[in-house]
Amino acid sequence: MHKRYALLLAAPAALMLSAGAATASSAGHFGADLRPVPHTPTADGGSNVTGTAKLRLTGRTLRVDIKAAGLTPNEPHAMHIHGVLQARNECPTIAADVNTGDSIDPATFVAGEPDGLISLSEGAPSYGPIDVSLTTSGDTSPSSGLALERFATADSEGRLDYHRTFAIPKGVAKDLADLHIVLHGTDLPSDSDHSSLSSLFEATLPVACGEISRER
Repeated sequence: MHKRYALLLAAPAALMLSAGAATASSAGHFGADLRPVPHTPTADGGSNVTGTAKLRLTGRTLRVDIKAAGLTPNEPHAMHIHGVLQARNECPTIAADVNTGDSIDPATFVAGEPDGLISLSEGAPSYGPIDVSLTTSGDTSPSSGLALERFATADSEGRLDYHRTFAIPKGVAKDLADLHIVLHGTDLPSDSDHSSLSSLFEATLPVACGEISRER
């Protein structure tokens, strides 16, 4: 495992919350338009991550196809299905930038003073816990939320393609249209090493979000 990943695997407890199971499943085609999480351009360097997600559900088997652009090139990006089951969830707005603080905020953090970035903990009230980790292989549970060596890597142009079929918990299948997809990770202009992988704050920063809806 890359030594940078060792730090990132020590994820906050809130990131690793597991979704409970339900008793019913669903089926059909779903989609999500991935739009930038609204940071200020001076804070995030003008990050503008966009994309689309297509999902096909048959019982508990989910096929996921994601195309995204505008990501930090040549780096893996954590991607998840997020949300509180049996509740309608939403993507965060800039109003979430309240700087309540958490253990991974950078040293420049000033409590109560917005910094133009919506951190992991600031976005959580909107997008909820991880329900599914969209890894490229192996486990897809919340426990793999920051297993970056198993997430898709953006190419040299910052584009990412993800395609995988796997089983999901019954509760996620039942409430899929109330959940959403969040992409994480960006190299911030304040970071001198030009990588998001040495900073847990950068690696977990939500950069794009899309609410899942049923297509037919």
